[in-house]
Amino acid sequence: MMILVRALVILLLAGAIFGGSAYFAYELYWKPQQLDREDKKMQAEAPPPTPPPDYSIAVFDKTVQSLKTSTPEEGRKALADFIAENPASLKVGDAKRLLGNMNVTDLFSPSTAGGKVPYTVGRGDALAKVASKMKTNADLIYRVNNLETINLSIGQQLYIPQLTTTIAIDRKAKTLTVLNNGVFFKEYPLISAKGTAVGNNKVADKIALNGTTRVAFGDKNYAGADRWLMLGGGVAIRGGDAAAENHPAGFIVPVDDMEEIFLLVSRGTPVTIQ
Repeated sequence: MMILVRALVILLLAGAIFGGSAYFAYELYWKPQQLDREDKKMQAEAPPPTPPPDYSIAVFDKTVQSLKTSTPEEGRKALADFIAENPASLKVGDAKRLLGNMNVTDLFSPSTAGGKVPYTVGRGDALAKVASKMKTNADLIYRVNNLETINLSIGQQLYIPQLTTTIAIDRKAKTLTVLNNGVFFKEYPLISAKGTAVGNNKVADKIALNGTTRVAFGDKNYAGADRWLMLGGGVAIRGGDAAAENHPAGFIVPVDDMEEIFLLVSRGTPVTIQ
């Protein structure tokens, strides 16, 4: 009988000891892991949190309304201020499109808008000579003044753009931005960016190609030629079709945008790639 009692006592003590150990092990290790799994499951199944309201949308709408009664200079400043003050806004892309279109409209108007200066054609002046004298591009003068011929007349009034442009390419955002005097001018979408390295570059050459033949400004085939901006290292910025499946190496932008970009830059224009 005594042996039986001792055995029962030993069993009770063992149960108390090992049961307590199991309890503490459960509380210290297994229970936290189980709670963590349940918490992760609840987070995965929970609906996405409601994003905070974007108060900049109301500011943008007010800015757009102000464009109807403001001068072009005031409108451009209001949009530029909105972009600078609200870089993460859902409307910053719309603001950039509006500002870019305003800048281009002013630039391509035969007037002093957009910082252009008047020029009176004198004896011996040719379009290329005027462009060289005024440090701009002959085809840009041609476009801005809506000329129908490259021939000039003595006394003819021209408006000459005064641009100091740079290009900033963001491969991740797929954008090509033209700045004038370091200030935003217009942003263009990139269709493709292949085989390009980050860093500083520059426009080494401007090429108009009719098929595989290079054509000069003033040539009858110039208007329909493909525009290429050649950068250092053999990299090119050129126009292309967004629907195409395979794009060549370099930077590809929509064809209409490429014609515009081509006018805005010159040989030596700095290009930053990131």
